[in-house]
Amino acid sequence: MGAGEWTRRISVFLVSAVIVLLGCGSFAHAQQTITLLERIQTEGTVKTVGLGVITVTGADGKDTEFKIQPKDEKGVSLSGVQAVIDFPAQVEIRGVLKPESLTPGTLVRFSGRVNRLGRTEGAIDHLTVFDEKRYELGLEVVKEPAARADWAECTITGEVFSYRDSRLVVNVPTTEYARNNRLAFSLSKDAKVSLDSDHYRRAKSGDKVTRLLAARFSTGDVVIKELAIEVTGDATLAPPQTASVDLSKYRQLSDAPAKPRDVRSAHFMLHTDVSDRQAKILLDTLETMIVLVSNYFGRLPAGIIECYVVRDLQQWPPGVIPPEAVAKIAEPAGVTLSVRLGNIAKSVVYSCDKVGVVQHEVIHAYCQQTFGDTGPTWYAEGLAEMGQYWRKDLLAVEIDPVVINYLKNSPPKKMLDIVAAGQITGDSWQAYAWRWALCHLLASNPNYAGRFKALGIALMTRQPGVSFESVYGPVAREISFEYDFFVQHLDNGYRSDLCAWQWGRKFQYLPNQGYVTAKVAARYGWQATGVKLAAGQSFDYAAKDTWKLQAGGDELTADGDANGQGRLVGIIMKDFALSEPFELGSRGTATASQEGDLYLRCRAPWHQLADNDGALRVYLRKSAAP
Repeated sequence: MGAGEWTRRISVFLVSAVIVLLGCGSFAHAQQTITLLERIQTEGTVKTVGLGVITVTGADGKDTEFKIQPKDEKGVSLSGVQAVIDFPAQVEIRGVLKPESLTPGTLVRFSGRVNRLGRTEGAIDHLTVFDEKRYELGLEVVKEPAARADWAECTITGEVFSYRDSRLVVNVPTTEYARNNRLAFSLSKDAKVSLDSDHYRRAKSGDKVTRLLAARFSTGDVVIKELAIEVTGDATLAPPQTASVDLSKYRQLSDAPAKPRDVRSAHFMLHTDVSDRQAKILLDTLETMIVLVSNYFGRLPAGIIECYVVRDLQQWPPGVIPPEAVAKIAEPAGVTLSVRLGNIAKSVVYSCDKVGVVQHEVIHAYCQQTFGDTGPTWYAEGLAEMGQYWRKDLLAVEIDPVVINYLKNSPPKKMLDIVAAGQITGDSWQAYAWRWALCHLLASNPNYAGRFKALGIALMTRQPGVSFESVYGPVAREISFEYDFFVQHLDNGYRSDLCAWQWGRKFQYLPNQGYVTAKVAARYGWQATGVKLAAGQSFDYAAKDTWKLQAGGDELTADGDANGQGRLVGIIMKDFALSEPFELGSRGTATASQEGDLYLRCRAPWHQLADNDGALRVYLRKSAAP
């Protein structure tokens, strides 16, 4: 890469301003200077791939975690500051796949011979698997047949309907050569299936990194600028989708702008001017979300939820949308307006065409119509923010990295300040972020999840005497500790259910004779041993068995790998304060730095715990007197 490319402008989005960073220059923010320190070029092997991050094992065996800007994101968040840089990566994912990777919905492109009856001739020797929106689906005639009944040389770009016994059936738009939208081809015995992708999440553990260019910033972040990966091994599936619906189902619908019209589904009346494709995706997304939310609360929505979703305000006749809603849509944002007739509430959503905004407002409408109220501001807005990230069976955090960056790098906000009375809706996205964080923790942490659901229903139905303090007062210190811990370690992939603290465990000092056994699981956070230590007390430890840091990864002992990952580590807690973590391993003697309760865990990034597997048996005893 030339110096000119490296000195391109990088837009840096701050909470209150936009700052431009030039190449290897620097900029100051909150009395801290951020500098692009060096350019890195490397090769290696993919170890793990997550949302906005990829870990690569270099030739020296050391692992490096690189950040990468997803195609649909506006930037990459930097550590330690409230800044997000616009640093798009050039990605090439190439390789040869097995024909078994041609699963239904896979997009393929190849050359073939077709006649006007929709019949095909010859075997396909080579085809390419590509990403969504890379090519337009269709059948392009490259060479017309000499006679009308003869075979045309065509380029076919379609969606796999089925593949079995070397017979490939693809869906394509209707043409004179494909009148029923479907064509069948034979694959040759040695047919080559190539992958041509620019989506980094197609990569998997074990794939070869043939080129990686990155920038190291003074914040410690290493951000990818160019990435080339050669896939290896078995079939590579399509990259994970952040959408809650399968977008491949909507390929045949038009994405052209439309006039205002009504579109219906089981639980929604949608007035909108978005395209037919966007409208169908939106309705299916909302239906998926409303089912999940209804199952969570055990209550179906009371009546149809009416939504105005606006692409272009100029398309709408005056007076159709209330002035206060017009102002919100122009921001672009949304608002839910509700009226009550006795015990019946009716809510109408007015929103811009951002799916997340519509989801947020629909949660308000669902709560208002179903329960009669949305609850206090902290609960109403926190729950609505959760709604736009709700996915079936998704337990991990998967949110906008800008929100994560803000929460991790802002002064901690006290829990009681978040739930304080007198707050107003629509105050700021930063306030919404704190409310989301608290609601997510309470809804997903098994220590508090049961009470959170009951609390929410009580607040929305205005049961007298019920408040956050009345429900969680007895465990306020535990929640406050776990909330601060959650925000401190927050990242996409973090799972509160795997990081919940085991408050019910009893702790005792080590016996004078014998030992105590603790089981430590690799995919869980700090785990209670039941052992209390005095300050300065020495203890012996021995760990048996092995664990893994990823499926198909190496079996590791308590000593971990060459990078120190997978090592057994400890920490001591007293009065909700933690010591510094300390290293243990397979066998040895350690000395307590302070009095308190001993917790152990497998050292691994907090947002990757779910990838781990296995457990160790750890034996603990008092050290012999010198």
